[in-house]
Amino acid sequence: MKILIADDHPLYRMALSGLLTQLDKKTDIIDCNDFDELQAEMAADSPKPDLIVLDVRMPGKSFEDVLTELRNDFPLIPVVVISASEEISVMTKAIKLGADGYIPKSSTREVLISAIRLVLSGGKYIPSQAFAMSVQDPVSQSNAVKTGTENATHSLTKRQKNVLDLMSKGQSNREIAEALNLAESTIKVHITAIFRTLGVNNRTQAVLHAKEFA
Repeated sequence: MKILIADDHPLYRMALSGLLTQLDKKTDIIDCNDFDELQAEMAADSPKPDLIVLDVRMPGKSFEDVLTELRNDFPLIPVVVISASEEISVMTKAIKLGADGYIPKSSTREVLISAIRLVLSGGKYIPSQAFAMSVQDPVSQSNAVKTGTENATHSLTKRQKNVLDLMSKGQSNREIAEALNLAESTIKVHITAIFRTLGVNNRTQAVLHAKEFA
């Protein structure tokens, strides 16, 4: 496994590199000090990484531009943002631009590893902080839309709510199956039903809806 880490703090890169080697004994870590080094590495004639981990605030081009380019040029490579910023607006922007996960640097080692594994398995990780309501949120939507979505959330079955709750905690399908003592194929059926009931297309949207109208 090859992981590319872009962070302008050498000590944090070193610590993160050591932590990510727990994922696979043969993990190859590539360090980049800024966005320019990241783009140069991605443009090089060498095997592309299986995962890109990047900070938000680094020298070089803007985070928004770099993430947008990565999604356009390498849509199949998962990208995870690990940042000291816990601002809701920053987390939301990263996810909207296509990041597969946002992990605050204040997260524990266990949470970070679990989140990375979830992303590598095809899921998305959104920290609980991202669901906190800002003071402007209560008046940002019409009552009609809010009521309709709220009713959809409450119409989920008990089992579907259990699955959705574990999804919101960043667990993969396999982890949810083990926690609920169900087959992984059954979990996939429940997730499909959840998407249909809430009128969403992916896990990220489902979790956001559930947290907003909990």
